[in-house]
Amino acid sequence: MRVMILAMPALAVLALAASAATGQPALSPQVAEGQRLYAENCAACHGDDGRRGAGFQTPIWGERTQIAKFNNALGLFEYNQMMMPFDDPTRLTDEQKWAIIAYMLVNHGAIAPDATLDAGAAATVRIQ
Repeated sequence: MRVMILAMPALAVLALAASAATGQPALSPQVAEGQRLYAENCAACHGDDGRRGAGFQTPIWGERTQIAKFNNALGLFEYNQMMMPFDDPTRLTDEQKWAIIAYMLVNHGAIAPDATLDAGAAATVRIQ
């Protein structure tokens, strides 16, 4: 656990440096953590880019994708609570799932890269 706590600030610094170099807004610590968790827990099936995974070939974010069927971030969270990760939906904590969803929604264009997502605001975050 100590390694994870020490790694979080390092991830935030790396995200800030990368965003400064590209002129993009910095990733919030939550989105940066979601990016890491997505790579570890989701990319094997959904692909690094959310489009060409070995287990699920249908793109999961971007134009004309399945993510819009959830209507808002709360619907996406509720689905993930029941179904993801596919091999064990209980493997990730709620906090980890919110981070992954925040990362997904940044890639979809539904929230800003520097945003933070939680249960209180999730129903107001529309997914189109």
